[in-house]
Amino acid sequence: MPPEPIEDTTMRPTRPARTLLPLAAALALAACNSEEPAIDAALTGEEVAGMSDNGTALQPGEYSTALELIEIDAPGASEEQLAEMRSEFASGAEEPQLYCVTDGMSREDWLSAMAQASCTLSSLTAEGSSIEGAMSCNADEGLNGRVEFAGTVNQSDADLRLTYPLPLQTGEATVRFGVKSQRTGDSCG
Repeated sequence: MPPEPIEDTTMRPTRPARTLLPLAAALALAACNSEEPAIDAALTGEEVAGMSDNGTALQPGEYSTALELIEIDAPGASEEQLAEMRSEFASGAEEPQLYCVTDGMSREDWLSAMAQASCTLSSLTAEGSSIEGAMSCNADEGLNGRVEFAGTVNQSDADLRLTYPLPLQTGEATVRFGVKSQRTGDSCG
């Protein structure tokens, strides 16, 4: 009897990265031959530290995040292209993404962990459980470019709506999606 074949997983993203890959693939499909997205000027560490952030912070622990596609507005894209983008997003959004919040984690670090990207805040307003702002994100796979967000943050959950403008040959597309995070445990792992 021949030995069981060994599955090559070297090119397969980890479970959390697979969650955002369909969005990235859909956006890459739509952005084919488009210009680079404009990036906001990042806030310096002093500007971030000097902001009036009176918002609720998440408790340290492990969080599970679910994604929900709200809308893709892509002028000039065919219904077939839109359907393919929606399908790719839905297939990746089935698995929750896990990330860790540590004691004393900054908003910028938390948003980066949640987005699985290196994000830099360009604006932020947080008061009580309400939060809104904009950030520029970079990732090998996933969100790249300017992302606006608004929603609520409580001690053990967050509910955000993200808007991701995307330049296309036919004009600028806008992708809107929901990100819901729920604390699942005290320790990360």
